[in-house]
Amino acid sequence: SGNIQKGKRHYRTYRCMGNLRMHAPIERCQNKGWSADKLEGMVWAELERYLSKPELIISELEKQRQDASQLRVFEVELQQIERKFRAVDLEQHQLLQWALKGFPESQVEIENKRLNKARETLTVRKKELEAQIKACRDAIINVPNLEAFIGRIQAGIANLDFEGKRLALDMLNITVWLDGENIEVTGIIEPEKAVARCVSNQDGGVKSARRLI
Repeated sequence: SGNIQKGKRHYRTYRCMGNLRMHAPIERCQNKGWSADKLEGMVWAELERYLSKPELIISELEKQRQDASQLRVFEVELQQIERKFRAVDLEQHQLLQWALKGFPESQVEIENKRLNKARETLTVRKKELEAQIKACRDAIINVPNLEAFIGRIQAGIANLDFEGKRLALDMLNITVWLDGENIEVTGIIEPEKAVARCVSNQDGGVKSARRLI
């Protein structure tokens, strides 16, 4: 965000940092800036509309609880993956000993390729499990805080100051996307990956508001 001065008046705006030469010396962003008052008003209105429908929030929170309940399942599978890694290490060590003792080279190569393939498969699955475990742990940490926070802001969102509303956006993982003509408001607290979208231009205000799946 920044300020524009017209005469003696100052106007707050949002603009892409890519339109400054110091950030984009070769290809600068040509998108227009947005009036901060207009943009913030639209985003706060969308946030208030969403928070006025507690059934949507409850549905998403329940989904996050279910995701968190999978934590132990993922942890057990990760332990199994670690054991399989150790088994592959042991087999490759034994294979090296066989090679040193004159075991047929072609057979050693076949076995080594098999073990390397097994290691690659285990590595991919381990990364997936680690990501799933992190997501589950985040859900366990965030759900109680999110419930309490939503309860507070539902009761008094109209009276929140800028910092309070910004915190609400952060807690709900809401992102505002600008392309110079349109804005898009997205967040994770939506059932079935739905996103709330406000389509607007600089002169005509809000043209439509719809939910996209």
